[in-house]
This record gives sequence, C-alpha cells and structure tokens, in this order.
Amino acid sequence: MKNKLCLFGVMSMVGIYLLLTPACFKKSASAATNSNFSDSITSIKSLRKMHIVGMAEYIGQPIYIQGTVVANDEHDNVYKCIYVQDKTGGIVVLLDGQALYQTYPIGTLIKIKTQSLFLTDYRHMVQLVASVDSSSGTLVTSGIPTPMFSKYIQVVADNEPIYPLMVGFKNLSDTLQGRLIQISAVEFSAADTGQTYADKKNKLGLSRSLKFCTGGTIYLRTSGYADFAGVKTPSGNGIVIGVYSVYNNEKQIILRDTNDILLTAKRCTGAAWLQNLPQTAPKAPI
Repeated sequence: MKNKLCLFGVMSMVGIYLLLTPACFKKSASAATNSNFSDSITSIKSLRKMHIVGMAEYIGQPIYIQGTVVANDEHDNVYKCIYVQDKTGGIVVLLDGQALYQTYPIGTLIKIKTQSLFLTDYRHMVQLVASVDSSSGTLVTSGIPTPMFSKYIQVVADNEPIYPLMVGFKNLSDTLQGRLIQISAVEFSAADTGQTYADKKNKLGLSRSLKFCTGGTIYLRTSGYADFAGVKTPSGNGIVIGVYSVYNNEKQIILRDTNDILLTAKRCTGAAWLQNLPQTAPKAPI
C-alpha cells in the first residue's frame, strides 16, 4: 500500500471508535443522486465545527461549501485527496481517483455538496469523506468515487488567486488545518539539513524539522512517492509555503513542490541557535 499523505483516507483509523451510535454501521455516499447545487453557501469554518474529534458525523442536511483548491496530487506528495480553503478555513476532501490535478488544478474554485458525506478525522486532522465502516471495530473511510465527482463537486471558476496566510509559530493551531500558510525565519535543523526530503528508494515518507529563529518547531512531511523525495534540503534560512496539517499533537507543513521552499538567507545566529547550525568537520592542522 502506498505511503502517501492523505492515504489515511482509505486506511483504518486505529483506536478511534464511533461514538455516534452503539452499533457498528456502514454507510456510503453512493446513495446520493441529486446533482443540483444550491446557491446557499456554508463556510468551511462552520462545517468543521460540526465535527467532534474521534467521531464521525453523517451530514444529512443540504449543506454546500465553496473554496479554492490549494493543493493536489500533481507532484505525488498527497494521495487521493485535495485541500480546499475559503476565507474562514480549510479542509481535506478525500477523492477516490488518480491524477486529480488534471480535474482540480490549484486555483480552481469549487462548490461541494456535503449532504450524504461524512466528517471524520485521522490523528486529529479533519477530513470530508464519502463512506465510513466500523464493522471491523476500527473506523475505515473512503473517498468520493470517481464516477460521482460531478454529483458532489461543481467547478465554479479557474485560476483563482491564492495568497498564503502568514503565520508565526505561536499562531499555529487546528483552525489552520488544510489552509495554505507561509512561515518565515525558519531553517532545517542541523540533523535534517542536506538530507533528502523523504526515502525515495524505499518509498517511505519522512518528517524533517524546521526551526523558527524565534523558537518553535514544525515538521515538514514528505511522501516517499513525491517526485522531489530524493532532493536534498537546503541549508539556508527564509520562507516556506505549504499546507498546514497535524498528526496527533505534531504540527506539520506539507509542500506542494520545492518552489515553495525559499531558504536562501543566512542561518540564525546566537547562542541559542548554535545547535541548529550545519556541522562541518574540523580542518586538519597545517
């Protein structure tokens, strides 16, 4: 099974039990057939508020959200999902298809009919899914099937401008999940400088730590299937743009491609940051 970001959409969510009902259940969005889209829009922030961590909420009401695609599978760093945001928040939408970037390029404004879908979470990362199954004792989710994309997703416009939200370490919170953010004055830790983003040979995802000059760490998570998995991390300091994610209590950022890494300035200085400087072997005496 491929080890890619968003693969959690089709995997078991071990240890998370459904609290909505004492009985196990299996439901699917495939029962929905109405392809009409309402003009009434609910904010992504309001939709997210319907979810309680560790539970799965069936959306029975005709609720529509609208947002811009800020990340997809174009560079294979995410798998079977897209990230969508509006002015109030972002969310992961699981889609059971390949080459999603061809249908939903970054910058595409889409409207999503959420009725008959489910809100769930994987390791505290909230997601919108098509079906849930707890018959095995753990929650298994799946994305919207390819033949049903048009029943749930309507393309409203193309090439919408996207501006990442500039945030500091102290501002990183679950309210930013799924949103495109920009962090500044960051650099890879000494141990993660000059290392590949992921294990390309063995197709294993890795987390590389990014340190803020002002204090704090966020982890850059990369899939072993990403087309830049074998590229080495730069040694400079500067700006990183990506989608904010979480894995339990770990704060993560997901690259769309390496053009979002702008680490060209000198590294942090000061006694507190000596440990983050790249280590070089001492020169032999002349």
